[in-house]
Amino acid sequence: MAINHYEGMFILDSGRFGANPEAAATEVTGIIEKVGGTVSTHRPWQDSKLAYPINGHRKGLYYLAFFTAESRAVNDINGIVKLNDNVLRHLVLSHDKGLYDQMVEMVGGEAFRTVDPDAPSEKPADAKTETTAETTAEAATAEAATTDGEAEVETAAAE
Repeated sequence: MAINHYEGMFILDSGRFGANPEAAATEVTGIIEKVGGTVSTHRPWQDSKLAYPINGHRKGLYYLAFFTAESRAVNDINGIVKLNDNVLRHLVLSHDKGLYDQMVEMVGGEAFRTVDPDAPSEKPADAKTETTAETTAEAATAEAATTDGEAEVETAAAE
């Protein structure tokens, strides 16, 4: 069978793995290796509150893994995860090799960074500043045009 490239997101029991990411890594990579897959890179994504409770859990550790495996492995992963109480939810996506290689490079390399949800975003502030600057410039141009037009009207009325 052909080897495919996969991205897997696993939501793990935060109470068990939140303080020990190494145990989470062992859990996820163990599942993938049990079905004959090869893990390219993996890392904890975030430990956060869930949108809704899952089996009584309100928090979960999101764990991201990129791996290669045969296509039948996804069904095997689904079966193992259903029997595993530590995995609350999971999602496995298939990618083409080009996209997979870029994503593995980003997650495994220096380009990946953790985003702090409490930190203010820089992009909206920059966009707002640019918009304000453009609006101010347009208003000044419109005011200058209006002032010039009034001056011409006053000059014409005076004559």
